[in-house]
Amino acid sequence: MKRILRALKSVYDFFAGDAILLAGTAIAFAAAFLLSHLATNALAAIAFVLLIVAALVTTLLREAGGSSR
Repeated sequence: MKRILRALKSVYDFFAGDAILLAGTAIAFAAAFLLSHLATNALAAIAFVLLIVAALVTTLLREAGGSSR
């Protein structure tokens, strides 16, 4: 069981490395998917970019502040 958990953690660290980035990206994709069906594609694209940038800025501010994971 330890091997499986260690492997899952390694995969997580490789692809995301940060829970804020992982959650922010998931939220951005979900919002873009919903907006693409409810509104124009331009609005979905703008919302997607803004949400990704917000997640990156949040992670950057946390790292600059010295908070650990």
